[in-house]
Amino acid sequence: MIKTYIRSAACIVALFVATAGIAQDRDRHDSTQFNDHDRQVTQDWYKQHQSNAPRGLRSQDRLSSEQEARLQAGRPLDRDLRRRTYAVPSDLRRHLPPAPRDHRYVTIGGHVVLVDGRNVVRDVIHIHL
Repeated sequence: MIKTYIRSAACIVALFVATAGIAQDRDRHDSTQFNDHDRQVTQDWYKQHQSNAPRGLRSQDRLSSEQEARLQAGRPLDRDLRRRTYAVPSDLRRHLPPAPRDHRYVTIGGHVVLVDGRNVVRDVIHIHL
């Protein structure tokens, strides 16, 4: 009886641990927000590439304060900001989780931005240029 109880308890714990890991992984790949790790990886990547920064992350690509105010989560990119978007460099993209379906990573004026298929900003990493 005790052996059966211990086996049942062990199975329940193992099942809980396995499903929690799957749910966490699924949530991470479906996330429309950056986490602290994403922000740190991006900042570290930029520090290593600052002397030869790609378009969208160069000091001359900085946004004006008025443009900065328009770059907010939940707001669509206007025509001006869309013209200033560039693809995130592939070596940085490899360090970020896959973007959710119908989303993409872009750089805009010193920021790494996750936008959806309707060009709505989902989250922003501000890089200190």
